[in-house]
Amino acid sequence: MTTSFEQELQPGSVIIGKWNKSQYRVERLLGAGANGKVYLVKRGQLSYAMKIGFDAADHQSEINALKVLSRSDTSFRNYLLDVDDFRLGGVDYPYYIMRYIKGQSMTDFIWRNGRDWVHLIGLNMLRKLVELHAQSYIFGDIKVQNMLVSGYGDVELIDFGGVTAKGRSVKQFTEVYDRGYWGAGSRTADEAYDLFAFAVLIISSMESEQRLKGLDKLLPQNRSVELLLGMLQSNTALRPVAPLLRKALLGQYATSRQALAEWRRQGYKKPALASSKKGLAGWLKLCFALSLLMFGVTLYLVYWPS
Repeated sequence: MTTSFEQELQPGSVIIGKWNKSQYRVERLLGAGANGKVYLVKRGQLSYAMKIGFDAADHQSEINALKVLSRSDTSFRNYLLDVDDFRLGGVDYPYYIMRYIKGQSMTDFIWRNGRDWVHLIGLNMLRKLVELHAQSYIFGDIKVQNMLVSGYGDVELIDFGGVTAKGRSVKQFTEVYDRGYWGAGSRTADEAYDLFAFAVLIISSMESEQRLKGLDKLLPQNRSVELLLGMLQSNTALRPVAPLLRKALLGQYATSRQALAEWRRQGYKKPALASSKKGLAGWLKLCFALSLLMFGVTLYLVYWPS
C-alpha cells in the first residue's frame, strides 16, 4: 500500500471500496492536512466526509482511535462509518468515511455574531475535550482550523490526525498552540496539553490579526508563556474567564473536568445570533409600519366627512 496520495480526485468521479464495495461520488475537496486529504462525497442522497491517508501507519492509528470513540456513549458515537481502500492507477489507497459536519470557523462565527459567544463556545469545546479524555485520548492538534461552530454555539472537532493515546508523545501539533513551543511543558499527551492549546485558541479568537502576526516565527529566546499571559490580561472581553485561562496556560489543571466545572461557574449573558437580531429588527420595523397604517385609518374614520 502506498504511503502518499498526490492525486487530485475530480468532482463527479466515483470511488469504489475494494473490500466493502461501497460507492461514493466525489463532490469537492474540503481540505488537506499533514496526513491526508478530505473530500465531500455522496452515497445516494446522503453526504459524508472521506479522508484519504498519506501514510498507512498514521492513517491506521487514526482509525483505531476513531473506532474507540465511535463505540463510546458520547457525542463521538458512530462518527466513523466505513473503512476501506480504493484502487487508482494500479495503486491501493486507504480511506475512511466519517460524518460530514457543516459549520464555520470559530473566528468567523464570533465575527458574525459577536464576542459574547466565546463563553458558550468555550463551554461546548471543554465538553468535547472531557468526552475525548474520558476515552484515554487527547486531541493534540487543537487549533481554529480543526473545529467547526454551528447552530447555537455547537462545537464539532474535525481532523483527528493528532489524536494521541495518553502518555505517548503528541503525534501532530501546530506550534503556536503547542506548550512545548512556548517552553511551558513537554509534548507528552496529557489533558493539560489540550487545555493549554484550548487557552491559546480562546485568546487568539479574541485578538486582532496584527497582535498574532509572527507568533509562529519567534526565536526560542523570545518564546515565553508570559507573552500569552500579557495578551490575556490586556483583553477586557476575556476578563470573566481570565483566571481559568491563566491556570490552563500554567498547567494548573490536572483534568479537563476541573476546567469545565470552573468554566460553568462563570456568569455570562445569553448571546443572540446575528440572524435573530436582524429578525427582531425587521419585526420591529414591520410593527412600526403597521401602527402608522392603523393611525392613518383611525384619522380617516374620525375626521373624514360622512
